[in-house]
Amino acid sequence: MTFEKKGDAQAYEAKVKESKSRGQVVRPRHLKTTYKEWSSEWLAMKKRKPGTQESYERNSRNHIVPYFGGTLLHRIEPMDVQRWIWALEVKGLAPRTVHLIYKTFRACINRAVKKRILTLSPCVDIELPEITRRKVVPATLEQVLGLYENLPEHYRAIVFVGALSGLRLGEALGLCRDAIDFDGGFLTVKRQVILENYRAVLVDYTKTAASFGRETPFPDLAKAVILRHIKAHVPEGRSLLFVSSRGNVIRRSVFYKAWDKARKAVGLPDDFRFHDLRHTFVSTALKEGAPLSEVSLWVGHASEEETEGTYKHQVAGSASEGRRFLDNVFSITKTRFVPPPPVVEVEGDHEDYKVAA
Repeated sequence: MTFEKKGDAQAYEAKVKESKSRGQVVRPRHLKTTYKEWSSEWLAMKKRKPGTQESYERNSRNHIVPYFGGTLLHRIEPMDVQRWIWALEVKGLAPRTVHLIYKTFRACINRAVKKRILTLSPCVDIELPEITRRKVVPATLEQVLGLYENLPEHYRAIVFVGALSGLRLGEALGLCRDAIDFDGGFLTVKRQVILENYRAVLVDYTKTAASFGRETPFPDLAKAVILRHIKAHVPEGRSLLFVSSRGNVIRRSVFYKAWDKARKAVGLPDDFRFHDLRHTFVSTALKEGAPLSEVSLWVGHASEEETEGTYKHQVAGSASEGRRFLDNVFSITKTRFVPPPPVVEVEGDHEDYKVAA
């Protein structure tokens, strides 16, 4: 192989010696591969979850290729990566966003190393911005009710799916009839709504082993609200419980337009998301005495860091039993959604009696 410059030859020789010492094989033809060329191949080579694929493509298109696209892959050094990270911060991107973009870049580079297109990874000792965990104050009972009352009618019931069963927004939007055991008092997380090719689509749940197929409590209030919702908004033969006013799968962005209006009406902060209703669910269940190990499984956590406690296997039937913890708090509001039983007058020998049918 020939080089136009002596420095290139010396750099190549150094890489050969270093890679040989590590038992790696150097392929000279890859010394002409640019980051853009490799990333295009990498994005197309593996079947990924639709959400992951779109995230990788978006990060590559918007933030990685514009910076590294024309750079030869083997020329990217750790300091180049660090300067890129600093440039992302200067743009004003949130720390969590920077982490996600870097994760895409690192995945692409790691694959290049595994395929022996690179001998060494430049993703070494990279300093990323610190992510500050936002402190979330759970919504109160009155705030939950306020959200319900200020959302459009065909969205309302979803509030209690979050606050009483702890579902994420994608899981709640993907809730179908067959996921709910009305008699047993629990629901099973089976599906979710994701964005695929800029369209909201309903897919079987594959997020994590902890989330897929998990059971979560379905208290009496949630049952009452969902039954009312089904009667008013879900025609016979349709399985999906929540759809747009046009009958389509609901996009998160469309839902949040209505959510933000309801949130403002209730006085909740600007960064209060649907996801934060899970905090109401968790805090209520724990306050009423539900075991932390069970609550962590109801919400689909998969690590001790997330649950802040010992992670244990779920006991069969615990989700059904768990509904009573939520019922203790929310039962006082059920009369808003369940009409009182009719009163029947019964005549006796001495006086009239009024009894509930």
